Amino acid sequence: MKYLTHKEFKKMILHSWQRIERDKEEINKINVFPVPDMDTGSNLAKTLGGIKKAIEDREFKDLEELSEVVLDSALVSAQGNAGVIYTGFLAGFLPLLNKNPIDSKKLAQAFEKGAKKARAAIQNPKEGTILDVIDAATESIKNNSEKETNILNLFRRAITRAEEALLNTRDKIEVLKRANVVDAGGLGFLMILESYLEILEGEKKETKSRPSEKIGKFVQTISYRYEIVFLIENLKIKIDDLKEKLRKLGDSLEVLQIKDKIKVHIHTDDPDEVKKVARGSGKILNLRVEDMAKEIAGEESLKKVSIGIVTENITDLKQKILEKYQIEEVPAILDWPEVVNLPGENIYQKMREAERRGIKELGKTSQPSPGAYLKAYKKQLQKFEKVLCITITSKISGCYNSACQAKLMLDDPSKVYVLDSLTATAGQALLVLRAIELIQEQREIEEIIEELKNLIPKIHTYLLFEDPRWIEAIGRISSSQANWIRRMKKMGIRPITEIKNGVLTKGGFSIFTKDIPEALFKKIEKESKKFRKAGKKIRVIITHADNPGGAEELKKMLKEKIGAEVPFVNLVCTLVGSRLGPGSLLAGWHEI
Repeated sequence: MKYLTHKEFKKMILHSWQRIERDKEEINKINVFPVPDMDTGSNLAKTLGGIKKAIEDREFKDLEELSEVVLDSALVSAQGNAGVIYTGFLAGFLPLLNKNPIDSKKLAQAFEKGAKKARAAIQNPKEGTILDVIDAATESIKNNSEKETNILNLFRRAITRAEEALLNTRDKIEVLKRANVVDAGGLGFLMILESYLEILEGEKKETKSRPSEKIGKFVQTISYRYEIVFLIENLKIKIDDLKEKLRKLGDSLEVLQIKDKIKVHIHTDDPDEVKKVARGSGKILNLRVEDMAKEIAGEESLKKVSIGIVTENITDLKQKILEKYQIEEVPAILDWPEVVNLPGENIYQKMREAERRGIKELGKTSQPSPGAYLKAYKKQLQKFEKVLCITITSKISGCYNSACQAKLMLDDPSKVYVLDSLTATAGQALLVLRAIELIQEQREIEEIIEELKNLIPKIHTYLLFEDPRWIEAIGRISSSQANWIRRMKKMGIRPITEIKNGVLTKGGFSIFTKDIPEALFKKIEKESKKFRKAGKKIRVIITHADNPGGAEELKKMLKEKIGAEVPFVNLVCTLVGSRLGPGSLLAGWHEI
């Protein structure tokens, strides 16, 4: 076998998960270093399980595409010392697998780069660990690739050398010697190599057990009680400064950077201080705290903040966000029977058709009932310990009252917290996104609510409609006001509506602007200037009423001209959009 393709490599990765998942307890029972928490096999299984989930149902055009997905999912799912080190190996190994097919020399280069990256991730690398096994396999493949072109033979020889290196770990670290075991992480890496070869040879073999038959028992103490693993992106400080801050807080420190993301593993006695360092260093994507003392004692060790979110469909969140974070939406309703049979892909296209046909009825809106919120609460409480409900502003809608009534219907109302957003649509979505981030940071719910309450006055939500006739039709403005707005529009002056302190109010004018996107951009640019001048960025969410071109134009201006972060653009919900009318554009923003 002279070449390795992406199809074979995908099978190798999937089979490595099967092997580790099957034999994780064999790895766990010899896990005495750096702490006897018996979880190295489980952590490797979780790391590979995240990769499996990302690739098993996908087809890839080449090794480069497959490698990108494998690495990204490994970075997110990596757990424990061994999981982070193995991800470090992949971070060096995978980027070199960028062309089909891979020959022996390319494979050797990839292994060499992977071994270097794995070692670089560890702040104080030691002999007698998984690194020895990785280095031995790498050296074997590198030396033999000069003459050997058969990839099967390269793996066979590498496995023999890795087995020798693994056995030698028992004599290099005192605690392994006393326990009469080899390094658990090294055993896991060897199993991964063996699983690769099984796929390439096309047959499964009986594997021998490496741990000694008699494991030495003795009292071990742990230097630090807590294990913390977190993933951040958009680093705010230098990576060396991050490492220095963390070195003072514990040991077993591993810091792995891949593009704009950084995975960190540390053992510490001060988890709160480590969390502070993480929050001050970048945006936390996930964070995990484990009490190793409890884990060793066989008790529940993983500290979890278990909070589910409930909100209305008025937030206009993307479906992938709803699914990823298991958010329950309570539907606000637009009752408009006349529009059902009109042509159009969305409600706004149907509204334009209704206007052409002279249909004046615009339907009626209704808030969700307490029962709808109650149903959402109960569903979330089946999955989470507590629920945070973020509602549309109570000064425009009765949703907040319905949500509060539903809370009182529960057997234990103390598990549900209801927060009035004092905004809607894009602004409300910003609040939900921040709640997600705070949950990811493992904040307690009282702290989350306090943070969100402080954020609410800083959220600015602007609405700009294409034609005032729709908002005139529901009585929000008079006929004379609508005509005045039309005259202003002809002169390049566009009035902006703002949600401020929970109510719709005048947001000023944008003068001499050619269209709605430019008008909203100038408004945001002006109002955010002082924050940007102070070195802060702004986060903006854009929604629209069948005006995708305008929304994308606004997004482009915000990103290119003032460096704004725009998490997503989405169609505005029918409840809000049907009142503003087709073509409307909305934007919510706050400084970050």
